[in-house]
Amino acid sequence: MPTKLVLAALLAGLFTTGCETQSCTAIGCGAAFQVELQRAAWPAGDYEVTVVADGETIECSVTMPLQCDAPSPCPESSQVILGREGCALEPSAHKLNYVELAHGKTPKSVTVKVQQDDALLGEGVYAPAYSESQPNGPDCEPTCKSAESVVLALTK
Repeated sequence: MPTKLVLAALLAGLFTTGCETQSCTAIGCGAAFQVELQRAAWPAGDYEVTVVADGETIECSVTMPLQCDAPSPCPESSQVILGREGCALEPSAHKLNYVELAHGKTPKSVTVKVQQDDALLGEGVYAPAYSESQPNGPDCEPTCKSAESVVLALTK
């Protein structure tokens, strides 16, 4: 009798659909939207990066030269990341390289303004066009929304 149960289980396995045997990878979502900050040099001073996303204002502050142990320049709850690079190198290699809206933050309108010691270095207004993707395959989580990156050229 146990042999019949084993045989029935094996036969049932032959008729399963692909959905039941699908395996998903564990790739996560990247940034929803990124603005690359382009500048030849980042001299010493106080920098303020202001992001307005669908009317919500997020202010990020950083001082050059960078300190490797400095806290995040943006409020943690904002889902805005200010990319910093080179803190362990000589000060001439320090830079701010991007402003990123984390996965899940997909505003229709984004303004980025960069200032050094209260002088405007540049400002950009964007209307990101988001597309959806499933990096782990169809029917696998997560579903990511992202838009093409843009470049904000700053003055010297």
